[in-house]
Amino acid sequence: MKKVLSIVLCLTICFVICFTVLTGCDTLSDPKQETSFTSMSEQAQESTSASASEQAQESASASASEQAQESASASAPEQTQESTSASAPGPTQEKASASESVATPVNAGYLFTEDNFPRIDGSTATIPLIQAVTAALLGNSRSGINVNVSKTSGAYVALMQNNADILLVYDGGDETREQVNADELFETIPIGKDALVFLVNRDNPIENLTTQQVQKIFSGEYTNWSELGGGDEPIRAYQRGVGSGSQALMDKLVMPGLTMADPAKVTVVESMGGLIEAVADFDGGPLGIGYNVFFYVTEMRGNDYIKILSIDGVAPSYETIQSGEYPFVSDFYSVIRKNEPAGSPARALHEWMQTDEAQNLIASENYVALSANPSANTPYVDSSFSPYKEGEAPKYFEGVNPYVFEARDDYERLYFYLGAIRASDWDVSRFYGLCTADGRIVTEPVYSVALMLTDSNGEKAYFCYRSDKEPFKDIVTYENGSYEVNRYPAMLFSLDGSWVKEFDSATPFSGLTATSEAIRNADVLAVMRDGKWGAVNMNGETVVPFDRDGSDGIYPPNGGDIEGFALAVTADRFMLLINEIWLYDLYDASGNMIASELHGMPLGMAGEFIVAYDWVEGIGATAYTYTFDGELIASLALDEGDYAEAIGDYVCVYSNSRLTTYDRKFNILHEFSYEYDQELGFYMRRFLTDPSGLYSSDRETFLHHTYLPDGTRLVSWYDPEMS
Repeated sequence: MKKVLSIVLCLTICFVICFTVLTGCDTLSDPKQETSFTSMSEQAQESTSASASEQAQESASASASEQAQESASASAPEQTQESTSASAPGPTQEKASASESVATPVNAGYLFTEDNFPRIDGSTATIPLIQAVTAALLGNSRSGINVNVSKTSGAYVALMQNNADILLVYDGGDETREQVNADELFETIPIGKDALVFLVNRDNPIENLTTQQVQKIFSGEYTNWSELGGGDEPIRAYQRGVGSGSQALMDKLVMPGLTMADPAKVTVVESMGGLIEAVADFDGGPLGIGYNVFFYVTEMRGNDYIKILSIDGVAPSYETIQSGEYPFVSDFYSVIRKNEPAGSPARALHEWMQTDEAQNLIASENYVALSANPSANTPYVDSSFSPYKEGEAPKYFEGVNPYVFEARDDYERLYFYLGAIRASDWDVSRFYGLCTADGRIVTEPVYSVALMLTDSNGEKAYFCYRSDKEPFKDIVTYENGSYEVNRYPAMLFSLDGSWVKEFDSATPFSGLTATSEAIRNADVLAVMRDGKWGAVNMNGETVVPFDRDGSDGIYPPNGGDIEGFALAVTADRFMLLINEIWLYDLYDASGNMIASELHGMPLGMAGEFIVAYDWVEGIGATAYTYTFDGELIASLALDEGDYAEAIGDYVCVYSNSRLTTYDRKFNILHEFSYEYDQELGFYMRRFLTDPSGLYSSDRETFLHHTYLPDGTRLVSWYDPEMS
């Protein structure tokens, strides 16, 4: 019997040693790492100094399955972090680089694997936490983990619909909780704290507001900064979208029982090419005030040109949020369904989120934890949160304020880059900033319409509406009455940024094209200055005096008195359909024919040439380019299913697997390949074009990439609120 026991014991010890070697449980500690808390180095030393015989003895007394689970979930090495107190966890120092070793999975009392790991959803501000929890519990490198959240209200819906297993999420507000029947269906526990903070431009002299002043600003009672001790300027009060976590906190903590004023609006280009209004995001402009959660502002999207206000004399900080001294503090949560079975991966993670290890991890990610335990382990994550790959983070043009565009002679050439996409029930709004040819940021994405206009002589200028200034009401009169419209401040400036003209408002020419009523090129731009309308050319020079009450008559009537199907080319050019095989005659605005029998319908906005497209059954599709005098420049036969778009001074052709850019003679500039989705079985088109450029938006990384037509990437911009 003793022999049998000895053999069993030997075999068990061998199994444990082999399994430990194969899984690498105790070989990944990094001697270069410092401790998270002052006592952690001693703890780690004691933990790692256990003798092999003690390990074998403990393993031998457990069942084989228990051995496997314990070995696979051994504690991770220490993590780099400055010492911090348990009562007020503070910001961490730099973590190890992604190139260093990845730790063994954390022992959370459950063996998490890639196959059984629960589907985590949450809020925008919990993206770094979800990433860190996943990395720690699976022992993976953070750099390979993409987190795609449904945002606060969407996450609660996803959990209700069984599209998520667990949420790490902010308060969704009463409306969301009622929508998903949260009190009856969900089990919610607090795992950390955050605060709603208020933001202004750094040049705003206001440093502190009382709770009552904040309420009066957002209810519309205060409308001028002079009422609060600032300059004589209108207040532009920004709000968040319905269903967002920060809007839920605003309703709960700041405005309970109070009515919010109408949110700040901007003009945007709708999907069909016309202009519509949309709710604006806080963009840091000098007149604005907005709000968001403390972690998002300080860790995910903060910059040197935005400042956080004190409220009732208390500045938000890790300490004042932890203590509750700052007035607008709320918990964030782990949420699962109440019927989640005991022992399931989601419930195991849910219960782990309140452990000392999880709280230390939360603190190490610069969130405000409920508590932190200096004697407990801090799970190892191999790097700090960063939305950008190495070398992709934006760099700013030295000496500029990115919220106030100023003309300078040293930009050389400016381009619009895509900075934000916001979807509503009806349309999608895009917001743009300005950068140089080498990708340096000149302005944040504060422009809601971004166009390059070209006149018939080839002179070009940039036009945009400003989303950082308040619109004003204007009365438009017509033969049978009048109506009220919002007018938005506008800018016209040179492509090299050497001059800029500001206007009360502007109305670019809009004409009927092949698909819709869309903005088109013109020799002049109708603008308002000091309440009167006139026009300027593409050099910003006045060509129509500012003596009109409206913009009517500045642009010539497109098509004149000619009957038929007329499509705009520019303000002073249109094409008239003459038969059923897409042949058109080209006319000027007065109805004088310039050229006859041009092939194809004119496409959207172009630069110094006309782009047309036709499709003939049995022949296929062809794209054409013409001069403004109707002379054919070039043509390109397209494959079945391909279609063309005109973007600035180049042409884009979309096919099944790629986007190809061409010059006006159809010389290839670059081919942008799509990604093939094996699961869906088709190519994912992640490129979009509009009159200002060519972009790729990635919902997995929340990055917008802006490209030149030759394939050069100008800017990558992080937009975690992308929709």
